[in-house]
Amino acid sequence: MKPTTLFAALLGVAIGAGGAIYYAKNVPVPTSGPVSTPSTVDAAQTLVLGQSVSGELTSKSFLNLSDGVRSSLFDVKAEAGQLIKISVTGPLRPQITVLRNGELVTRTQRCEDCPESETKGQATTLGFKADFNDTYQVVISGFNTSSFGPFQIVADTLKAYTGEPLTPDQTIHDWALGGQKRYRLNIDKDGLYSLAMKAEQNSLDAYLKLMDRRGMELASDDDNGGGTDARLQVYLKAGEYIVQASSAMGSQNFQGGFSLQIKPEEMTGEVELKNGDSLVLDGEGRSGLFTGETQTYSFTLPEPKLVTVLMDAQGFQATMEVDSTSANQYGDEAGQQRVRGVLAAGEHQVKISGANQAGLFALSAVADDVPANAGGGTIRVGEPRQALMLQGITSDSYQLTVRQPGSYIIDMTSPIFDTYLVLRKDGQTVAEDDDSGGDMNARLEVQLEAGDYEVKAMSLGSYEQDMEYELSVKRR
Repeated sequence: MKPTTLFAALLGVAIGAGGAIYYAKNVPVPTSGPVSTPSTVDAAQTLVLGQSVSGELTSKSFLNLSDGVRSSLFDVKAEAGQLIKISVTGPLRPQITVLRNGELVTRTQRCEDCPESETKGQATTLGFKADFNDTYQVVISGFNTSSFGPFQIVADTLKAYTGEPLTPDQTIHDWALGGQKRYRLNIDKDGLYSLAMKAEQNSLDAYLKLMDRRGMELASDDDNGGGTDARLQVYLKAGEYIVQASSAMGSQNFQGGFSLQIKPEEMTGEVELKNGDSLVLDGEGRSGLFTGETQTYSFTLPEPKLVTVLMDAQGFQATMEVDSTSANQYGDEAGQQRVRGVLAAGEHQVKISGANQAGLFALSAVADDVPANAGGGTIRVGEPRQALMLQGITSDSYQLTVRQPGSYIIDMTSPIFDTYLVLRKDGQTVAEDDDSGGDMNARLEVQLEAGDYEVKAMSLGSYEQDMEYELSVKRR
């Protein structure tokens, strides 16, 4: 294609695609009168498949008269049916556009709301399928008018999927043209497996589903692969399965290239815990295998104790509860969770559940003596309690018996942390408050009937030390 033809094609696409790729050389623009464009542009650099090429956006790079961004042009030869992946690295927040004979093939979508600190310096990728034996034009543009700097660009071919069943230790590349794509998966050995779906462009929001051979859903995921990529970690028995790839934004948006990776996950060490086992309260971590179904473990206390239960999940997200409550629970994205609280004498249960995922975990529990003045227990009308919100605990539960109906004031004050009150009766919330007591103190002014109530004294935040507070109930 002649340079003048390329420029005309770029201008034509700009008109049809919102002015995203209308380029001209950096020439002075008159302040009044019609704007004239040059009749030629510099020749595009050639991209050889599999080789890296250096480029740089400067103030002399092609100028987009629509929005003022600068761009560089590249040519890449492709054969019909090839899957091509364009990858750009460097300090830019680059945008990639692919054209053929002036017609827009595909382009990346700008993330206008993404903070620059989260995107600058990251690799930007875009995949396209060549429908013809031809030369395709690749346009590398800045994110905005201040985007300048060097970059590296690589064009690679991806081996297209040929239709064979998927097996462990395999990665395939395929192309979506809308709808959904299904693949047979053969597992020859019971074990833990990960299934990952990675999009070759950010406009394809990956969504992954695993089904049994009859099409019944076993597990699904949207974003656990990082960004908008999908990842499942599941325990599978030997047999046949169906893997379905699609887009979380709807089947009509399932357009573009993506990869599917099936990988067996190593299970090192002996699985010490089995569903229904009793826990030893010695603080030592013991390994278990979560297979996607709720698992329950128990322990018994001869007297009230301060109990801390820790779970470290490996490669999957799960929820841990003690006595069917997540109160005083701390969790992070790495799969570590902790529940800490003062528990009464008797039997207690630890439950682990998850959203159709699986993996190894370590579980430990330790019981310590309850410190003096630890929060919780009984609160009486007219008898204020000086208490400690223990380290790692954000909620203390008190039992309140109201013998005479009337108007009552419940106060929770602390000079250190932000207090919060919840009043419950028969499992239902009667009232709650944050700062009605002034500053960061909570106050409830309520009309109460005779009966038994629960007062939850809470902290809006978790602290790594014991925190003092006062709780009182008085009748007006």
